[in-house]
Amino acid sequence: DVSAMAAWDVATGSKDIIVAIIDTGIDFNHEDLAANMWVNAKECPEGFGKCKANGQDEDANGYVDDFYGANTITDNGNIMDDFGHGTHVAGTIGGVGNNGTGVVGVNWNIRLLGCKFLSASGSGTTASAIKCFNYITELKEKQGYNIVLTSNSWGGGLASDALLEAMSGPNAPLHVCAAGNSNTSQPMYPDGYD
Repeated sequence: DVSAMAAWDVATGSKDIIVAIIDTGIDFNHEDLAANMWVNAKECPEGFGKCKANGQDEDANGYVDDFYGANTITDNGNIMDDFGHGTHVAGTIGGVGNNGTGVVGVNWNIRLLGCKFLSASGSGTTASAIKCFNYITELKEKQGYNIVLTSNSWGGGLASDALLEAMSGPNAPLHVCAAGNSNTSQPMYPDGYD
């Protein structure tokens, strides 16, 4: 119980806050998410829904046409969710509220940035996860976007020094990580890092 209804009497979030969803992507056209999608101003100065692919990397971050985030499987800007999990997570965090449609997220007003590293089968590699954290670090530290936290509703595999390093740093956002669904005392990563 997060006492959301009482909290909404005080505040419903802020468009100045960006949450990076590191997952299977986001259905950025979803009726409860479209209004809260982050837009890369250097790649799409016209704003959400007006982005036109031109095959250029205007912000020189290694991802062409990364309008709403990056896909580190294919190394481009296509974050469309083909599994559904990332969209579900994004809705829980930032589904538009009080619009008489669908469900509501904890934050009605927020910016959702997608980084797709999990495939249509829901699996991915540590290397692709590392690329997501590096992408987010680039946006936060070099381009000045206010990425406050990352959502990591995934886990598995062994501890990786490279993944821990990619998540670390004095200006790193808060990383919210899943503890796992295995009912075990064994550490899951990335949640198991200090």
